[in-house]
Amino acid sequence: MRAALYVRVSTEEQNLEGYSIEAQKNRCMSFIESQGDWYLSKVYADPGHSAKNLDRPAVQELIEGAKNKEFDVLVVYRLDRLVRSVLDLHKLLELFDKHNVKFKSVTEVFDTTTAMGRFFITLVGAMAEWERSNLSERVSFGMEQMTREGKWKGGHVGYGHMHIDGHMAINEDEARIVRMMYDWYLSGMSDRKIAKELRKRGIMTRGGAQWSESHVRYTLSNPKNKGDLRYGIEKEKSKQFVVEDIYPQIIDVDTFDKAMSIRESRRTFHGRQATSDHYFSGILTCFRCGRSMVGHMAKVNGKRLKNYVCLGRRHFECDMPSISERIIEHNFLQELRRGIESENINHIEEPAQNNADEIKALKRDLNKIKDRRKKWQYAWANEIMSDTEFQDRMQEEQELENHLKKQLEDLDETQPHVVDDAVLEMMSDAVENWGNLESTEKKQLMQIAFDKIIVDKIESKKVLDRANIIEIVFK
Repeated sequence: MRAALYVRVSTEEQNLEGYSIEAQKNRCMSFIESQGDWYLSKVYADPGHSAKNLDRPAVQELIEGAKNKEFDVLVVYRLDRLVRSVLDLHKLLELFDKHNVKFKSVTEVFDTTTAMGRFFITLVGAMAEWERSNLSERVSFGMEQMTREGKWKGGHVGYGHMHIDGHMAINEDEARIVRMMYDWYLSGMSDRKIAKELRKRGIMTRGGAQWSESHVRYTLSNPKNKGDLRYGIEKEKSKQFVVEDIYPQIIDVDTFDKAMSIRESRRTFHGRQATSDHYFSGILTCFRCGRSMVGHMAKVNGKRLKNYVCLGRRHFECDMPSISERIIEHNFLQELRRGIESENINHIEEPAQNNADEIKALKRDLNKIKDRRKKWQYAWANEIMSDTEFQDRMQEEQELENHLKKQLEDLDETQPHVVDDAVLEMMSDAVENWGNLESTEKKQLMQIAFDKIIVDKIESKKVLDRANIIEIVFK
């Protein structure tokens, strides 16, 4: 009978006695010789490969050999040399059965020609997979625990930080670039423009590559810059967690949160709308058809003026004329000023005031939950609290948070939107200093504070009165 050998050793097992390629070959050859009419026809070897899947050179060659009937029996030193997954084991057994190939292990008693033998080999394969899963879970848990304790778990150290004696420290040369990037972003520059500016100045990434838009986006969105350590699967946010106040801060929390607020607001806009000089783009809404109004440049008497046109008009589905930015700006500021002076900017009538107070109270309670979570995290990381206690506390906080958020949603559905006091104060300052702000600063303000501004164009003898601000909706 023609016998083929499969031998494998992973990188970690290279130096372990009894697992080397030669040791496996010798044991398998002794077994083949003991069978009388068996003889060696082929050796398949995968040195330095893991058995986590079948994507190994020698295994693929072995599969083709079985299909081409190049051997009658496959011999291995142990089952885990060939596979560690029940699914992979079944795939190979089905292949062997289809092409009348037997399977034998030198150190384990398997007979794939009987139902009991098949059942037994499946059980052993399941144990091998269980052992590998257990190891993976232990490694994952250990890395997660290190992360929660603020220790370096190995791997890539993000731009702006470096690893020194088991802890993170600021790389001042890189941190200076990171701070500059945040300044640019907060001034209204997009990720693409920041990458372009970095390339223009000859500033390279740590790996010596040119900065790309995606690299800038990842760097600016990384919470480690404000001191928080993120751990988990990058593409699965449900499997991520953040441990606060672990890294030395490159920027303060307010700067990071402000940048993330701008980034979130830009998600609702299209490309150039987010960073163009037309600071009402994407926010201005047509009263007649409900569509967005976008900025465009118009030439009047040789001068280039900023106007806004309804998207419905562009498709011949709306009769809203274009409106000059100067007219919109004049009426927008007047409406804001009236609201601030009359203390009625929230458009909340007296009977609903109690609900407004309740909304603020709920938001305060939600902030308290966040603070308590930090305390439980700190206590657990420093072994003041057991795993069970920590899980119970976090579960309680999650249930309370869900309950409060549901209450808040119910109130938001039935009550007019309440403008936060901080936003109200910011708008009051903006109205007073509007003329001193740059276009990018006005754009930034609009994206942070407003959801939409509904406008209609009306006939008026006074040019500046030809825009009617129907409603201002805050975020």
